[in-house]
Amino acid sequence: MALISTIAAIVFICTYLFIAVNKTPWFEIKRSYIALIGASLMIIVGAISFTDAIDSVNMDVIMLLLGMMLLVAGLEYTGFFTLLSNLMVKQSSSKRKMLAIVMLISAILSAVALNDAAVLILTPIVIRCCQKADADPIPFLVGLMMSANIGSISTAVGNPQNAYVLSVSGMDFITFSLYSIPISIVCILLTYAILLLIFRKSLYSKYGYHIDVHENERPVAKKQMYLMITVMICTFVGFLCSGIGGYRICVVSMVSGAISLLIIASSEPRYTIWAIKHVDWHVLLFFIGLFVLIGGASNTGLISDLSSSFPGFREGDSLSITSLSIFTVVLSNIVSNVPAVMLITEMITDPTTMMLIALAASSTLAGNTTLIGSVANIIVAERSENYGIRIDFFKFMLVGIVVTVVTIAAMILMINLMFN
Repeated sequence: MALISTIAAIVFICTYLFIAVNKTPWFEIKRSYIALIGASLMIIVGAISFTDAIDSVNMDVIMLLLGMMLLVAGLEYTGFFTLLSNLMVKQSSSKRKMLAIVMLISAILSAVALNDAAVLILTPIVIRCCQKADADPIPFLVGLMMSANIGSISTAVGNPQNAYVLSVSGMDFITFSLYSIPISIVCILLTYAILLLIFRKSLYSKYGYHIDVHENERPVAKKQMYLMITVMICTFVGFLCSGIGGYRICVVSMVSGAISLLIIASSEPRYTIWAIKHVDWHVLLFFIGLFVLIGGASNTGLISDLSSSFPGFREGDSLSITSLSIFTVVLSNIVSNVPAVMLITEMITDPTTMMLIALAASSTLAGNTTLIGSVANIIVAERSENYGIRIDFFKFMLVGIVVTVVTIAAMILMINLMFN
């Protein structure tokens, strides 16, 4: 058993290291594949049985994410985001107002759908707005990333780590949102003020790029779009009523996803495959791999050994919100926020609602520190490069550190006021 535990520890540590540095001069491998390889090795070395591995996968989280991804695909198919793009262009009468609109729409869309999906859709829209307004896109793209991360704090479906925290916390959708929405609002206002200060000159620079950004715009199908908007509204009513009705929100999400596919199929059956391809299967595989990996680490006692190595996480220790938040920010920027949250949740011996809200919020705010701090940031950076727009890693980090320090401090203060 000692040998199995040692091998499992090596597998666990190596997997997390490769998740942290998935790109080297010699190879590049997706994090989802790394997580699945680590999970497979846990089963092979006997750290967890195949049956226990299947049981360790939290299907509530997988179903919730899958349903929301299909809902977003349905909205995109009907041209909802094309309409949104046109609205943003019309309303952007000044650069300050334009930044505010970009951040507001990004935050709201990230709260009602996954932040990764939101930035995937909004990046070309924001670049198009900048082109129309003859504005430097960098401040607006930075605002897009940061507001998507902050906005996603608001609800359990805003990002994957929130979905996981809700699944293990016992909280209902409304309770989670009541604590999280005020944090999100305050942090988005602070971030907007910081970006206005830092980009006070470049905000008024010229566009300077000569690339067509009207790529793959979906034509607006009004009838189907109204149906999809109705589905989206009903989905969130279902989420809000889940605490009263006693049903799981993943069921609501999957029903919404199925209806979205039905709406697409009834209009153009061939686009059903298009919608399925729009699901981020890598995110789902990443979660499945991490569930099994952490299950194996827990079975062999590795999680309890890790917990005893850090002050505040040992049984009987008093874990403060400040120390939890700082530890979460550091770990999230090493291995990314999803695996960090899953690991820290297992390390906390007596997780309270206050701790879990702080964990979810701090891991999300941590994503604003560096360009690789969250998947949403990476999506914006990579999509922008397709248009010849490069966001400098170190310049972003200088802005990100300021935003993260200020918003984490505000979050800690607000949580202490809420619970004390």
